[in-house]
Amino acid sequence: MQAESFLEETLVANPDLLLPGLRLVGRQTPTAGGPLDLLGVDEDGRLSLFELKRGTITRDAVAQVIDYAADLEARDPADLADLLSRESGRHGIERIEDFEEWYGQQFGEQESTSLRPLRIFLVGLGADDRAERMVDFLANNSGMDISLITLHSFEYEGKTLLARHVQVEGVADAETRPASRYVGVAERRARLDSRVEEKGVTELFASVRDMFGEVWPTCRTRPTTRGLGIKLRRRSYARIDVWKQRVNIVFYRRAKAACRDEFRQAVATIPHETWPPKLEPLGDADPEIIFPLTAEVWEAHRETLTRLAGAVYEAHQAGNTV
Repeated sequence: MQAESFLEETLVANPDLLLPGLRLVGRQTPTAGGPLDLLGVDEDGRLSLFELKRGTITRDAVAQVIDYAADLEARDPADLADLLSRESGRHGIERIEDFEEWYGQQFGEQESTSLRPLRIFLVGLGADDRAERMVDFLANNSGMDISLITLHSFEYEGKTLLARHVQVEGVADAETRPASRYVGVAERRARLDSRVEEKGVTELFASVRDMFGEVWPTCRTRPTTRGLGIKLRRRSYARIDVWKQRVNIVFYRRAKAACRDEFRQAVATIPHETWPPKLEPLGDADPEIIFPLTAEVWEAHRETLTRLAGAVYEAHQAGNTV
């Protein structure tokens, strides 16, 4: 169908076709499961994920969008806000310099924690029976707000018309949605402790965590099930992740902006990765810098990483941050 070639462009230009009052805040946003087609905030201030299929929606698409949602749901609120700020302004999406500030302007006194629970939408030009059955089950039994939307295309007098049909509608009303339990800070911390022990990195994780505690004396930490977010003055600058049998130190864009020369020296000597992957760590794309650590790597580069963290903190205290 002709609609396949311009479906995404059409929806970006006309987000009300997806949801009335929808504000798009991301396009091809990177997640641990891959790039998410569209991200928006609905008129109630909830984060809404849209996975677009330029053909028939299958059960693989259902699994894919849940993978994306799981990554975003697991993020610390400040980490999520930082991601949305950083990834906005691309592919025709409005640039948002500070998502938390933008959110407050759009929704009054509401804090960005109101982005959750997430809303999930699968959008395509059709859906097979298995996909529809899976989404219907999740919408009515899991506590997940997930919907299935199909768009039908018609040619009329040289124009292409799109008709929107909601095949499965998620239960957006919290009072009637099946119960979903909020995971509090204490439980997230217990889950993180369990994960650290399970991966066999208890001493390494504690050593890296204590380094930040010493070098960033005014920092605040927030546990997630996979790591520890680290904030300075309510903004995320770094996090410590547990991945396989290693501990990752992840520095965000604002940490790099504080002292790029020190980061340039660090990446020249310490093994590193980026997220999104395979980008220049200090290039124009400005990805997160990840230092993957085993016990041996940590001992070899502890002094350099401690100096780097100290430089970030000093620049922050001096006001040389974004």
